[in-house]
Order: sequence, then structure tokens, then C-alpha cells
Amino acid sequence: MSSVSSTDAAASRERRRTMNQITDSFREMAVVMTVLNLRAGEQVGLRDVELKALDVLMRDGAMSAKALGQRLGMHPATMTGILDKLEKSGWVTRERSPEDRRVVLIQPVRERVGEIVRLFAGMNVMANGLLDRYDAKDLETIAEFMGTMVNMAKEASEEWGA
Repeated sequence: MSSVSSTDAAASRERRRTMNQITDSFREMAVVMTVLNLRAGEQVGLRDVELKALDVLMRDGAMSAKALGQRLGMHPATMTGILDKLEKSGWVTRERSPEDRRVVLIQPVRERVGEIVRLFAGMNVMANGLLDRYDAKDLETIAEFMGTMVNMAKEASEEWGA
């Protein structure tokens, strides 16, 4: 009987170690991705938050400054300054919404955004190579896990306020 409980205890310790390894990896990934983004930004003269704004616009499409600011957790005045710089340096344009002329939409300039896409091409190739090692079921599990982690981070951020 004691061998079962010692086996259970060993399995529990191993599970905790693995869980700690995963959470430590997430934390390290955040650091490494910050460094990668800083270095990429240096190549094109953008700060990390400016790259993030462009990334959101590239993935989600045009949106208002208010919506973009909310997405990034930025104060409206700060967002205005970021957008002014991005517009002045040719990364975004401001255009009236065809549906509601009172709304100004922020559009990424596709030709310029290609510069950023090229900077991350190597990382994307490596990521796709890694994902190719997994079968469809594993990929579904990974996608679910990552989606859940993103949602948890959003919730935690919202608890702190904007």
C-alpha cells in the first residue's frame, strides 16, 4: 500500500515540476519575444508598442483609434501620439469609415508592413517547422491551450484596468 502512495507522491511531484517548467517557459518566452521585438523595431525605427499596434492592424484589419487603444490597453492621448508617429513615418493612414463618416479608421500601409513581415520570416519558418512535428490532435490541443492562455492573460489585464 505504501508503494502506491509513494508512487502517487512521485507522480504528483513530477506533475508539479512539469507544470512549473511550462509556466517558466511562458515567462522566458515573454522575455525572449520582447527582445526579438525590440531588435526588429530597431531595424525599422519603431518602438515595441508601435510594432504591436501594427501587428493588431495587420491581423484584425482597420479600426478606430479608440478600438486600437482599448485593444492595446493604451490611454487615448498616448494612442494618438503613437498613431501620429506611425502616420508621419508612413506606416498607417487615417481614413473616414465608409459606413459612418464620423469614424476615422486606422489602416496599415500594406507595402510598409511587408518590411515587418520580412523581419519575422525566419521565426515564422522555424515555428511552422516545429508545428509540422505534431499531428492534428496535438495541434488542436496546443491551439486550445494557447487560446485559453491568451484569454486568461486578457482577463488578468482587464482586472488591472486600462
